[in-house]
Amino acid sequence: MADPKQPRRLYGDLVYKGVAVGLAIILWFFSISTSRFEADVTFPLEIRNIRAGKTLSEEAPRTATLRFLGTGRALAKLFLLRPFSNLKLVLDLDRVQRRHVFYLNDYLRDNPQRIVIPIVGMRENLVFVEVVRPDSIPIVLGDYTEKVVAVIPQVTIDIASGHTQVGPLKIVPPQVTVRGALEAVSSVDKVRTMRRSYQEVTSALEFSVGLQHPDPGKVLDISPVNVTIQINVQALGERRIDEVPVHVINAPRSLSVFVSPSTVALTLVGGVDFLSGVDSTLVQVIVDYREQFSSTNPLVVPQVIPHPYMARISDVVPRQVELISTRRNR
Repeated sequence: MADPKQPRRLYGDLVYKGVAVGLAIILWFFSISTSRFEADVTFPLEIRNIRAGKTLSEEAPRTATLRFLGTGRALAKLFLLRPFSNLKLVLDLDRVQRRHVFYLNDYLRDNPQRIVIPIVGMRENLVFVEVVRPDSIPIVLGDYTEKVVAVIPQVTIDIASGHTQVGPLKIVPPQVTVRGALEAVSSVDKVRTMRRSYQEVTSALEFSVGLQHPDPGKVLDISPVNVTIQINVQALGERRIDEVPVHVINAPRSLSVFVSPSTVALTLVGGVDFLSGVDSTLVQVIVDYREQFSSTNPLVVPQVIPHPYMARISDVVPRQVELISTRRNR
């Protein structure tokens, strides 16, 4: 039987081969030609020599496109070797104190060495014509500072039925350092993570997530650029705990107060791994004398304060205890 994917694969191969042949013909035409042509070349922008204690306050363009005149052979060589060469356009900020506008045509004609083309013999065979875009680059510097801020997670966890989250969501590290110009850094009090969503979670999760830029219009450096999120999800289980002490709080000093019985039994519901290490010390059972004492009814319902990692507590036995008080001897 013929492979149904074969026509699609063949068509894709023909497209790639056609593009490659067309490009080869164009480059061959240029390479054999001694005629002169104009061509536009995009350069990465590199900023150098920012004064000590200063930093960029606003975003600058990342690239600039320049127009050159040269022989077909020189231009073909430039386009072929560009991906493997460190071409760049350098902006020197040595004399910039706070604000300056670089008008690129004037700047590059006065400083041709700022056009860096590290291909042997290339600069002699190319003539810079003009800047295509942008025609100018405004530079704004501010006083450098840094600040430590909290990371706010944007994570949605849908826990599967029969399971529970044990403990809080953890962020590692919980804080990051924001660096940049004073005006930009001072307005940042937190950094949020990228949004993540997980459905029907049945086990512990640990994943790395990137951070959102708090103000995309400003130049800010955030370190680290990723944090780790940890969430402990376990299957639900139950465990019976006997002889949990009942403590009386807020009793008058003039009275001797106790309850009968002095212990209760209860059932803990939570993650099975967490419950395996639980004992009576992780559950607090209290009677508040000030709030619960009644001269007409000595029976009170003890208040159970569970460990925060537990899902719930059920089946407290006995449900009521007797609150007994006697006056202390002087």
